[in-house]
Amino acid sequence: MSAVLSKADVMVSAEELISVRHEVDIAPAGIAGFAAIMADGETRELSPELSRIIARVIRTLALNGSVTVGSLPDELTSNTAAEVMGVSRPTLLKMAKAGDIDSFKVGSHTRFKRDDVMNLKAKREVARKAAMMDLLEIRDEIENHK
Repeated sequence: MSAVLSKADVMVSAEELISVRHEVDIAPAGIAGFAAIMADGETRELSPELSRIIARVIRTLALNGSVTVGSLPDELTSNTAAEVMGVSRPTLLKMAKAGDIDSFKVGSHTRFKRDDVMNLKAKREVARKAAMMDLLEIRDEIENHK
């Protein structure tokens, strides 16, 4: 089983991004659901699952200025998992060997659970941000002692 990550870019203008941020700001309790106005004028309430996805996209876009939406199978090849993680395949396999992420074999091929990959990616991002904050604090201390 191999997954290919394909991408279809949807670009938003600066004005649209301002609008998204405004909508998120005026809905501090969150958005409970969405409706679509169909071509014939009918208003149709979207499913809770789709509404949650749209709400996450909007919040992420408002916070980061960009968002990528995609889907992945439950089991990932080492190549796909490495691409998702933003590391090389050998680095990912070293992480698995070190016990940083669970893996399993299908024949002679190493596979990873999507949730394990996404959890490790999130942990690494938190650690990366913490390290950056530490560096900024050190920089500030050095500048204050000059």
